[in-house]
Order: sequence, then structure tokens, then C-alpha cells
Amino acid sequence: MLVCFSNQEKNMEKIALYRKYRPHNFDNLVGQEHIKTTLVNAFKSQNVSHAYLFTGPRGTGKTSTARLIAKALNCSDLKDNYEPCDKCEFCTEINDGRLIDIIEIDAASNRGIDEVRDLKEKIQFSPTRSKYKVYIIDEVHMMTKEAFNALLKTLEEPPAHAYFILATTEAHKIPETIISRCQRFDFKRVTGKAIMTRLNYIAQLEGITAEDKALEAISRYVDGGMRDAIGLVEQLTVNGSLTFEHVKEILGITSYILLEELYSAIEKKDVKDSLRIVHDMHDQGCDLKQFIHEFIEDLRTKLLDSVMKNDFEKSAWLIKVVEAFQFAYEKTNTMSIPQLPLEIAIIRVAGNLKEEVVKEKIIKPVAPVSIAREHAPINVPVKKETPTSIAIDSGVTPDFTIEKIIEGWPRIVERTKAPALRMSVKNASPFRLDGSDLTLAFSSTFHKDKVMEHDYRVELEEIITSVFGHGIRILSVIKDIEIKSVVDEKDNSVDEALEIFGGEVVD
Repeated sequence: MLVCFSNQEKNMEKIALYRKYRPHNFDNLVGQEHIKTTLVNAFKSQNVSHAYLFTGPRGTGKTSTARLIAKALNCSDLKDNYEPCDKCEFCTEINDGRLIDIIEIDAASNRGIDEVRDLKEKIQFSPTRSKYKVYIIDEVHMMTKEAFNALLKTLEEPPAHAYFILATTEAHKIPETIISRCQRFDFKRVTGKAIMTRLNYIAQLEGITAEDKALEAISRYVDGGMRDAIGLVEQLTVNGSLTFEHVKEILGITSYILLEELYSAIEKKDVKDSLRIVHDMHDQGCDLKQFIHEFIEDLRTKLLDSVMKNDFEKSAWLIKVVEAFQFAYEKTNTMSIPQLPLEIAIIRVAGNLKEEVVKEKIIKPVAPVSIAREHAPINVPVKKETPTSIAIDSGVTPDFTIEKIIEGWPRIVERTKAPALRMSVKNASPFRLDGSDLTLAFSSTFHKDKVMEHDYRVELEEIITSVFGHGIRILSVIKDIEIKSVVDEKDNSVDEALEIFGGEVVD
């Protein structure tokens, strides 16, 4: 018997699950109750704004909600004055992405002023078939400053037949002038429980045999992104089955039992057992960075729980543990031995380092040394005590001091390649060394912000490490303002600009 399938049925077979199970009405919008309620009330009262700004993490439903608004505006048979029927020709064409009056623009590839001018010209024309034109601009933060300026007036006074919905994952990059012309909605990360419920529903419809532990692991892994979760279910399903062992193997997820074992060993200050767990994971090829991320999440839950129970002694200890493992997380990719940062973190928080004795050695010599130097010409055995206390307390050897850094700062400036960074490093002066934290003082906020930009800060930290042989972290402060003579002082602004950008003075 020959079985024929329509083109639509063939396309449905090929469609990705995250697109297939996109919410087609407001009732199916998961995890964004506050936004759903506000939009439903706007449609019921016929008070829909002509411009919306949707912000939030990826995969939380921004574009799907934008399409729901487009459907509700154009649907020919609205239910209860707000819910699209999902059956009329407009709803069907919007679902398939075929309605010509719904214009979806990717701002990442259409970010210039020419594209916005083209949009302004076409927006004046009435819709071809539907009641309203809806412009959905995704990743709108990628638009240039000139493009934003060109869009301003249109957003403020759009034609009666046009609506704008802007979506972004980085709201801080949107000009305030644009935000003020839109109704803003902040999409939240979907809770793990809501994601797991939705995944279970999809698995039943698709005939997938899914283990609860597998769905729970995916829900935790995606960090609130529904789209990513559905995509992983499709990717990790093998022969209609989704198992925890397969999910753990592919994603590098750690068993929650292992997390509890490590926490228990650290709490008991059992360094040997803690290190054994780490070595076993490394030998099995586990992703240690992912493990640290999950362990920090687990610690955070315990920290918040201890705060709610007013157990502040435990809270203080947990904060110390979180800080140690956060530092390990940041250093995992830069260390030559991947498991070393994790081992150091365990030794710091679980090792019996006798911190009280160390503090005693640090504090006691201070008073006698200062007195001896001021009042009596006697030899006090200072040399042995001071370096030992520094090395134990901060992990820094005696030759790595703030004086050495100040003395070698010109070498740091010389090795700085980027002109803009070099100019800002010249403006900086080493101010304080606290363990591995080096604080730089700046006389200008401009230079401070330039050095503290992520890429420049990392570059400068690597240069300092290569010169002095010690890993450091850069912090920054602003110097106290000094009042200088305006008459006598030479204006170096032109020279600074030439050094940053290159060039020469021309008559």
C-alpha cells in the first residue's frame, strides 16, 4: 500500500521540537506569569502599546511572546478578547512565518542606518492583508548609535497600523531614549520545576521514555532557558529513550550524590576523602569546571537556607567556602593542571592550617620591631619572622612586595602593547598589595575604566604575572584629587591623544 504525505505533514516531521512546542497562545506561556497578566489586561481593555521592549536571558520566551502579540492583534476570531484562535488564516500564517505583514528583523545583521531608513519608508504603507503591521526586531542592542537615532521618532509616533516589539538579552546597551519610548517587560529565568513539567509534557506527546533524573539534570543545566532545555531533550534522546547516564556523559553533569559526598567531606574537614573525590572525577574525564559550577549552586542553596534559619556561624563558613570555589572556577582554564585550583580550594577550606597560630606569628613581631627600631639599637630577629608570616598568610613569597612592583612598573608599561591600555597604565600607580590582590590608583575615572575592561584587565594581569612570576588580581581606586596650577602646567592632552590613536601634528 502506498502512503502519501502532504507537504505540510513532511515539514512538521522536520521541525525542531523547540519550534514545534512554542506557545501558540497566552495560556501556554510558561514561567512569565507577570508578563502574561499585563498583556492580557491590555488586550481586554484595548490599550495595547505601539512599542514594547522585551529583555531577559536567552530562551525565556521573548520572541514567542512577540509573535503572540502579533497573532492577537490580527486574529479574526479572538477568544475572550485576548486569546488567538490559532485556526484562522492569520494565526496559521504567523505560526508558519508566512504572513507578509509580520516583519522579523535580526538587528545583528541589519544594524545600520540604511536598514532603518528603509524600514521608515516602508512603514508608511498600509498592511497588505492583515489589520496591522508588526515589526519584531531581535537582538536590538546590536544596532548602531546612528540607527537608534533614526528609529527614535518612528517609535514615538508610529503610524496607527504599525506596532514595534524590540527584543534583547542586553538591555544595558539600549539607549535610554529608546527605552523611554517603549513599554518594558523583563523576562525571568524559568524555574527548574516549570521547565521539568514542560519537558515531561513534551516527552509524553513525543512518545519519549524519559527518566525523571534526566529531565531534572537538564532543567538544572540550562539555567532557566526553556528553549535550550527542549533542544537538549531532542538532542540527547536515543531510540525514544532519555536516560540520566547518557545525559550525564554528554553534558559532563555530576551526580548529586557526588556533590553531597564532597560537601560532607569538606564539612568534616576530611581533606584526603575530598581530594580522592576530585581525583576520581578527573580520572573519569568529568568536566571539572562544570562540577565546580554545580557545587557552587549547591553551596548557594545551603547558604540561603542557613540565613533563613539564622545560623550565621554556618553562613559565614559557607561564604568562605563559596569564595574559595569561585576563585577555583575562575582559574580552572588558566592553570596548567586543571584539577589544581579545585585541590587548592579544598585544602583552604578543609585543611587544618591552624590559622590562629599563623595570625599570632604575624601580629606579635609587629610591636617589638617598631619599638626596637625607634628606641633601642639592638638586633631583633625580624628577618625570619616577617617573610614566613607573609608566605603563610597570603601565598606570596618575600620578594614579591608593593615596593618591588612600584620599582618594576616601568617594565610593565613597556610590555603593554595596546596604545590605549599603555596610556592608562602610565596613569596608574601601584597602591596596595594584599595577598594576590593588587590595587592600582588612578587620577582619572577614564583611565581606571579603561584598565578594568575585561580584556585589558586580563592582558595586564598576564603581563604582571610574567614579569614578577606571581599570579595577581587587579583592583582599582581613584586617587585623592590634587589641586594643580593651571597656568604653569603644560597641557599634555594632545600628546596623550597622539600616543593613544597614533598620528602627528600637522600645521
